[in-house]
Amino acid sequence: MKHFYNLKVFKNSRTRNLKTTALCSLFLLGSYASIDAQAKAYTFAQSTSTFTAVTAGTVLATATGTSAAASLYQVTPYDVALPFNFNYNGTVYSSIKVSSNGYITFGTTAPGTSNSTPISSTEAYNGAVSVFGKSLNTFAGLGGITGDIRTEVVGTAPNREMIIQWTNFRPAYSTSTTSAYAFSFQIRLKETSNVINMVYNSGAFAIGSTNVSGAVQIGLRGASSSDYNNRLNASTLAFTSSTPGTDNASTQYTSTTAGATSGMPPAGFTYTWTPPTCFAPVVTTSSSTTNSITVNWTAPTPAPSNYDVYYNATNIAPTSSTPPTQSNITGTSATIGSLSQLTPYYVWVRSNCGSGNYSAWIASPVAVTTLCQPLSLPSTTGATICPGNTAALTASTSAGLNVTWYDAATNGNQVGTGTSFTTPALTATTNYWATASASSTVYVGKEVPVSTTGNNGWSDVGLVFNVLANTTIETVDVYPMGSSSTGTVTVALKNSAGTVLQSKTVNVNVSSTGVLNTIALDFPVSVGTGYRLVVTGQTGLTYLVRESTTGYTYPYTISDIISITSAYTSGASASYYYYFYNWKINTKCESARQQVTATVDAAACLGTSEALAKENVKVHPNPFTEIININKSELVRTAKVLDVSGKLIRTINNPQSSINLQYLSSGLYVLVLEMKDGTQQSIKVIKK
Repeated sequence: MKHFYNLKVFKNSRTRNLKTTALCSLFLLGSYASIDAQAKAYTFAQSTSTFTAVTAGTVLATATGTSAAASLYQVTPYDVALPFNFNYNGTVYSSIKVSSNGYITFGTTAPGTSNSTPISSTEAYNGAVSVFGKSLNTFAGLGGITGDIRTEVVGTAPNREMIIQWTNFRPAYSTSTTSAYAFSFQIRLKETSNVINMVYNSGAFAIGSTNVSGAVQIGLRGASSSDYNNRLNASTLAFTSSTPGTDNASTQYTSTTAGATSGMPPAGFTYTWTPPTCFAPVVTTSSSTTNSITVNWTAPTPAPSNYDVYYNATNIAPTSSTPPTQSNITGTSATIGSLSQLTPYYVWVRSNCGSGNYSAWIASPVAVTTLCQPLSLPSTTGATICPGNTAALTASTSAGLNVTWYDAATNGNQVGTGTSFTTPALTATTNYWATASASSTVYVGKEVPVSTTGNNGWSDVGLVFNVLANTTIETVDVYPMGSSSTGTVTVALKNSAGTVLQSKTVNVNVSSTGVLNTIALDFPVSVGTGYRLVVTGQTGLTYLVRESTTGYTYPYTISDIISITSAYTSGASASYYYYFYNWKINTKCESARQQVTATVDAAACLGTSEALAKENVKVHPNPFTEIININKSELVRTAKVLDVSGKLIRTINNPQSSINLQYLSSGLYVLVLEMKDGTQQSIKVIKK
């Protein structure tokens, strides 16, 4: 049973603590991690100039109706070739995908047709530029106006612009034929400088006067929703007075109502996003030994002169003024040595483009845990016993490690812990197995809820997870809501087929907004997939806190140990994170199992048994024909007759002074006398 730990940070993966006293030896293991960190480095500016509408160019689609696909609602994104190579986030692209929902994306993965939140979405496109990201559509023939999506290239090389224009779109999806507000907006990609402009035109009612309002996502996203650079204004702040977004789901509020504070963007209103002059690299893989970690990355375009690396064990991010721990690295990898074993380290990388021009540090660190190779037991000692006796088995190990005893070479049951183990009374030779191990404590899942929304699913609602190394779920946090002050929650561990493996009902404190309760579960879980940790009942509760996964993504992973893959609500769903926060997981770095034998040897007991018999209870005659006599039989609670292999033939409770054994065949036997004072004698007897 060999477990090696290599901890990586994926999107939203988190390790809070990892402890061990293990003494481990060298082993190397590779892993994969992709870290993006560019969109945050773009600088923002706004201005007002002139909206120059595209009236020619290439029409991607024209509305033919006022609803569904005919109004360009949730149509398949359009593949558009760029007239020049465009560098976005340090990667050069020759094409884009255009969504009718007011944004473009980069890379081969297209956004979903219903994706109306391009910045906070967890879809796996390489990046997004959102000028008016929302569920949108246009119309045909209302007030003499028809909407479309079109592109055009203007200017001459090397200073051309690629324009993507959404013409005469509604500010929000509507199928009304009696009222329609229309406005236009553009994304303009500049050749050479790779600057991005978002330009808006003022709007007006094509027909009718029913006002619309709502929120829209505007800004940039990298290869994941954790890399964002967006704008924010509430309904109480003008659209033109936006501030930087506070999370990837931040929005700008718009309203067509005359005099509304937020309003709509005025004609020519422009957002400008300028790329950094020095892009950060993209971390690709990492590996570790027991005392070192290695991180690899790919160079951005253009490639810098060299790179800097910074690391720590606290996950406190460096700033622009933080001195790197390694500088002037000319290759695309770095190895950091002299580290502690079985400890997570967090690594940041930045580009050094020369003359004091540095990229930002990568936004999310790659976290790599140094390894613990399984240990070996220095020695074990078996025991030889007489039939019916217990055996004392021993194993030695290094200081700080634990010894665990099992009843099988693989799987089986844990039967004891510690350097010594006393078996039950044995009548036959029996093998046991011992291991040396070091325990590790890690935390996985969402640490605390962001919101205080609740759900009242009490029957089979929770999370699905996979276990990659034998683990114990020690505790989880829940947040009960309700009008009472106390209640109970029943938590069950189920396998992938829904069979209950463990269940526990616990008392909890309750509040109207949700109050932290740490529940001790101590559920052991073997390696496997599709486990469910679910709530199956409650009393005194109105809700348990859950929250939308907007801005987050499954899986929540501690690599090589456990991975929370989705919600479980009588069917998998990734829409919410249900109930169980901050899982405390205990797992082992464990040696191979070493066999230790308890040998039952009846023949070897003859001399000792007979010597003891002379001093204590005696039997006669020996050899015997049919009857064997026991002196001091009043001291004997039970007499057991065993053959020389240790097989139990007969048990006689409260034997008299004479025992009839005429049914025995001729041969050698062992008579085991269990005394009323708890002692025991084994005497070899011979049947004629």
